[in-house]
Amino acid sequence: YDRLLKLRECGINVVSTYVPWNFHEPHPGQYNFKGDADLFKFMDIAQELGLYVNIRPGPYICSEWDLGGIPYFVLGSRKDGVRLRTMDSRYIAHVQCYFDELLPRLKPYLYENGGPIILVQMENEYGSEKACDNDYMHYLHDLMRKHLGNTVTLYTADGWDMQQLICGAIHDREVLTTVNFGPNSNHESAFHRLRQFQAHGPLVNSEFYPGWLDHWLEPHHCRTSQLVGSEFDKMLSSSMGNVFVNFYMFFGGTNFAFYNGANMPFEPKYQPDPTSYDYDAPLTECGDTTGKYYAIRTSIKRHKPHLIDESLVSKLVNSTKQHYGKVFFKKIVNYPDIKSLATKILMKVPLFTFEELQQDYGFVLYEKTYSNFYHQVELEIKDPRDMVYVFADDKYIGKIYRSVNKKLVLPSFHKIGLLVENMGRVNYGPFLHDYKGIIGDVKLGGDMLSKGADWNIWSLPLNNTQSAKFQDITYKPGPGSLMKGQFTIHGRPADTWVNLSKFDKGVIFVNGRNIGRYWPVAGPQKHLYVPSVFLKSGQNEMIIFEVSAMPGAGELFVDLVDKPDVGSCESYELNKSIFNY
Repeated sequence: YDRLLKLRECGINVVSTYVPWNFHEPHPGQYNFKGDADLFKFMDIAQELGLYVNIRPGPYICSEWDLGGIPYFVLGSRKDGVRLRTMDSRYIAHVQCYFDELLPRLKPYLYENGGPIILVQMENEYGSEKACDNDYMHYLHDLMRKHLGNTVTLYTADGWDMQQLICGAIHDREVLTTVNFGPNSNHESAFHRLRQFQAHGPLVNSEFYPGWLDHWLEPHHCRTSQLVGSEFDKMLSSSMGNVFVNFYMFFGGTNFAFYNGANMPFEPKYQPDPTSYDYDAPLTECGDTTGKYYAIRTSIKRHKPHLIDESLVSKLVNSTKQHYGKVFFKKIVNYPDIKSLATKILMKVPLFTFEELQQDYGFVLYEKTYSNFYHQVELEIKDPRDMVYVFADDKYIGKIYRSVNKKLVLPSFHKIGLLVENMGRVNYGPFLHDYKGIIGDVKLGGDMLSKGADWNIWSLPLNNTQSAKFQDITYKPGPGSLMKGQFTIHGRPADTWVNLSKFDKGVIFVNGRNIGRYWPVAGPQKHLYVPSVFLKSGQNEMIIFEVSAMPGAGELFVDLVDKPDVGSCESYELNKSIFNY
């Protein structure tokens, strides 16, 4: 409600939202539209506040979301070779089932049926997809028309590059063509290009970028209020006619749990997104207004004063923040006892991928024991996806990362453990078939280990941490351990952030909620956002899974602070030494 109210108060009258397929169908045939996934309550609130809705159901959405919203199970196994975003019958079968479930639910919310939906996007930036399958886009059009009727406006959204519009726009159906561009593009050039494909109709910038996405190991991206406000104002005053603008993002929010995606422009440059999706948007990650927000509002008031409802100004309130202080971790499940949280255990099997294990997110532990003693030797993993935490005889040795280092020297050992973290499936570009786990060869001193069915596997999606059997911490724990602490809140909870400066890399849970990944030494994000609605008055519980480096004695705590830290916009240089432990 708060974010939608602020959107409307700014003078904006349409809210745009993606519909992530894998959020609503996490496993085959298991549909979820309740709780956090209650899309219809969201639209009810929007309509209550006087907002129309632009719905973007995909099936592919990009959106810096794991696999662009496509569920893991659609990939199949590596040998299947399912061709996503095409007329491949295996892919289409999944799309058909999902849309047959979703679209009838949307129909009552269409404008002509008394609801708020005035626009429905088909696919997403399909012009950037190399397949360029026109039959696929026609199939989606016909399926949407079948369920939604012929009245609602369908549209496509693509970059304004010629080739993208050739493949992304639908030229022989009644479908609106729109273009995406940010403040660094010339809006007149973009709209002139659009007119080559669509001679009449509205000029729509369907994704105007007031900020940009972040990646781990890179700086936080920023765009000035002056630049965004100035370019937005130019579009509203354009001599080309009536221009319509959709901000992407106006409010970015947070990649809670494991839903973040990743980019991969080329191999091996894998770029996972952090937990924060602040985006340097007009509303911050916690929903606070910014100078950018007011620059946009000023332009709307100048050009479209009828859209400003001054009565809403008094309702604008930024969230209350609180520094709750230190949370000490006093209970633990040590490595390798985290195996007790496994949802699936397989013995003497090949190196199955996450997808072959029917696992969506989290971690998988691969373990192998040798009758003979392996002396100091080099471990090499050809295609780790994504981060591999290496244990020898249950002692942590170091990590191997997909895009930085793929070798590690091990001491003498009998048993090797490879704890693999899925850090987010690629959501854009030519590498969408991003299977997770150990994909390539595994070698020890040149000897091949990956061939043969002699690995033991534990699936660890970490969706059951509250049921873990914790014990008192009596000595310094090692990496790969799950720890629990408690803290008390007096009165009404407020927004807060977890300062993880004492820790290296892992995941945080608060009151059973997966708050997301942390990796402060890599940046740019240093603090993890915990919204007040995840907290309660009285005793609260925090669980941390630290996978690579434990703090020193007396430092097993985090600090709940009242300020975010999503990183600096200044230049950033990767310190590769962070992979040396």
